[in-house]
Formats: sequence, C-alpha cells, structure tokens
Amino acid sequence: MFNGADRSRGLELVKVGIVVPARNEEKYLERTLSCLLGQTREPDMIVVVDDGSVDRTAEIARNFGAYVVQLENRGFNAVGRPELAEVLNNGVRFLDEVGGFAYVMVVGAEQLLPNNYIEEMVRRVDKDDMIVIASGVVAGEFSRAPRGSGRIYRFEFLRGIGFFPINYGWESYPVAKALATGFKVDVFKDLVTFGQRPTELSARKLYFGGKGLKALGCDPVYVLWECVLKFKSPRGALNILRGYFSMDVKKYSDFNLGVWQRRNLLKRLLAKIGKLFRC
Repeated sequence: MFNGADRSRGLELVKVGIVVPARNEEKYLERTLSCLLGQTREPDMIVVVDDGSVDRTAEIARNFGAYVVQLENRGFNAVGRPELAEVLNNGVRFLDEVGGFAYVMVVGAEQLLPNNYIEEMVRRVDKDDMIVIASGVVAGEFSRAPRGSGRIYRFEFLRGIGFFPINYGWESYPVAKALATGFKVDVFKDLVTFGQRPTELSARKLYFGGKGLKALGCDPVYVLWECVLKFKSPRGALNILRGYFSMDVKKYSDFNLGVWQRRNLLKRLLAKIGKLFRC
C-alpha cells in the first residue's frame, strides 16, 4: 500500500513525468507537445523516445524542450508487438535515473489531452492510495479498463513490477497485475482525449492482440465468446483467433486470467438465462 507521503507536501510538489513513444511522427508531434505544455498543471519532464525515425521527430521534440532518447531504426513499426514495451521502458528508465517522480504518464505522439487532464488525473488518483493506474477515455471509444495513451501509473508500482514486460499483452499486463495483487485501476469518463488520427483495428493489430490474449492466459471459451459478441466482421474475429491459437507465444507465469474469465462468463450466462425465464 502506498502511504501518500507526497500528499502532505501538496500536489504541486508531486513530480509527473511524460513518456511519448514516437516513430516518424513529425506530422502530429508538434500539436501533442504544445498540448502537454499548455496543461493547467505542466509535466515536470517530457521524454520523447524516438524509435528510429527518419523524419524531423527528434528535432521537433528538442525544439519543445523535451528530452530525446534516440533508438536505432529496427526497420519496422513496433505497434502491437513486444518491442514497443522496450521503447517505453527506455523512457521510463530515463525518468527513473533522474529520480523523484511520483507518477509517469504515457501519451501517444498523436494524442491531444484536455488542458486540465494532468491536473485532474493527479488530483483524483492521489486521493486513493490503492489506485495505481488510471486514464481518461478517447472521444468516440468505449473503455472498461485504463487505455494506453493517457494512462497514468504510480511510479513505485510500475518499478515494482519491473516496468513493462517484453512480451505480447504487455499493455494489459500492468492492469491485470494490479488487480491480481489487490490494487485498483480507474477510468475517468469525463476526461476525454482526442486522437489526431483515427484508431485503426488493422488485421495486424488484431492478430497481435490475439497473441496478447494467449500470453495473459485468457480462457479459450471466453475469447471465442468475446469474438462472437464484439466483432461484426468475421475477418476481425478470425485475425484475433489466429493470434490466440498461434504457437510462438510465451505465457506469463505469475498469473492467469482464465479462472476469473470462466467465473465471469458463467455469471453472464446465468444472467441471460434468468432474463429468458423472466420473459
């Protein structure tokens, strides 16, 4: 449990670091950084992790006073893959070496936050020592769990789990780990962020998402149930299932979501059966 010692010193003294992963984002990064610097509660440090860009991404970041961690160009975009976790870890480790940060927030290079986002996020999370991860929502999207861009973490918690694991499902892992160890996560639906480009559920992303479900130990019946209910396009569901049933995925050994999912699925089935009988 976190003791909330920083609260007694006032929220203005609580240090917040921002990590922005960016690969060839010169088209969007300027507005994103302008938005971060225009917050009612400015971040104490912005770290842009330049993931092998071949455009002006690093130059723009430096022009806005951000610290730039430059990575070599691996030749492909890491979105959806375990390599993106290591991109973020480079930024988080930079903040850890500087020291003194109570919170770290991950912001996509194209994401625009409302100008009170950081102030409100820190104020609300700091009220409850058990909340270790939280986020707002993206305009036009539905989120049950804190989403990736705009997600804030207690630094102590993130450090305690070894930062982001280099595996599929790495983005969901901290949330699952928090809940499995008795902590809380939250989604503040009134804090609405905006993407400068639409979120795309490409076949590639869905395939990697299926791999993430397998790595997290998701129950196969639950995965099939969710695919049938959520995807109007059979092709989208098939891409997830292709990833889920692939053989080259290493499962996390410290917890398994399957047990919880089977219980949840049973409750939902019983609720549906109950509705039928009431009719």
